[in-house]
Amino acid sequence: MKKVKKTILFASIAVLILSSFTIINQRSKINTYSQSERISFKIKGTGSKGISVKIGVGSKVGSGSCCSTVSPFSTAGFSGNIGDVVYDSEKKRVIVKIYDGLQGAIIDLKEYY
Repeated sequence: MKKVKKTILFASIAVLILSSFTIINQRSKINTYSQSERISFKIKGTGSKGISVKIGVGSKVGSGSCCSTVSPFSTAGFSGNIGDVVYDSEKKRVIVKIYDGLQGAIIDLKEYY
C-alpha cells in the first residue's frame, strides 16, 4: 500500500511539473508573438492641403520613435509593432493604431487633415 501511495505521489508531481512547463511555454509564445510582430506601411502626405506632419510611432503618444516629417507631396515608409499608435507629434493626437491588416498599406494624411 505504501508503494502505491508513493507511485501516485510521484506521478502527480511529474504531471504537475510537466503542466507548469507547458503553461510557461505557451505564455512565452504569446508574449513573443505580440511584441515582435512588426508591421510595415507607408504614409502619404496631405497633398494640396500643404500641411507637413511630424509622425511618431510608439506604444502611446509621445513615446517610441519620433519624429519623421512627412511633407505634403511625399510618401514615407514606417514600421511599428501591432498595438502601437501612429501619431502627430505636434498636435499630440493618434492618427491610427497599428494592426496586422495595415501591413503594406498606405495611410493618406489627406483623410485626417
